Amino acid sequence: MRASSLFKIGFLALCTALAPHVSALPASDLKIIQEVKDEWETAFYTLPQDQQEAILKTLSMKADTLIQRYPDAAEPYLVAGLIQCSLAANEGGFSALGRVKKARQFVQQSMTKDPLAMDGSGYVILGNLYYRLPGWPISFGDNKVARSYLETAIRLYPDGLDTNYFYGDFLLDEGDATAALPYLEKADKAPVRALSRLSDMKLKEELKVSLKNAREGKGESQGFYNQFLNAIGK
Repeated sequence: MRASSLFKIGFLALCTALAPHVSALPASDLKIIQEVKDEWETAFYTLPQDQQEAILKTLSMKADTLIQRYPDAAEPYLVAGLIQCSLAANEGGFSALGRVKKARQFVQQSMTKDPLAMDGSGYVILGNLYYRLPGWPISFGDNKVARSYLETAIRLYPDGLDTNYFYGDFLLDEGDATAALPYLEKADKAPVRALSRLSDMKLKEELKVSLKNAREGKGESQGFYNQFLNAIGK
């Protein structure tokens, strides 16, 4: 995505953040999309890895159907991006590269429609992809771009569990345990979101390890979410 496009998205997000965010979709349609997201969470966070692939592929087709049904809504694209990320982690190796590129495309499309959809999840997802993936010529990883996305997420949602955890985790991975600690502590105090219960509970588990490392001055990130690194051989 060009810098000018990123600026437009960021500017729109900062402006609309001044008021409570309301989805363009009616509640009945959001419920349909949320059901697919809930199925993804259940599969990815509770099932053994060898049982996930078939379910995730079915959910990927469901997400494609949602995009066709709601082409102007951001939420289906975000769900599709999450599923592609999970399939990439599940498949592993260089075959995962196509999945993460597709995930990025879905999330970028969602942000052109509504950058604040699902509590600004697009910024968090893209930030994670850019810092967990290797750079050129293997993939599109770029820590400067990652920092920009994650810092925008923090500005928009300064009290969020995911925004604080992932920015703190990024700083920890960069070797700056001192800077990471206040964000991780803030994430520790943040409540679990009702619509992201399973993923937030997993974040809370990972947070214990990250907090311990930050308090001990260990600039290293590890755990469940680093499977994205291992999946493509960074």
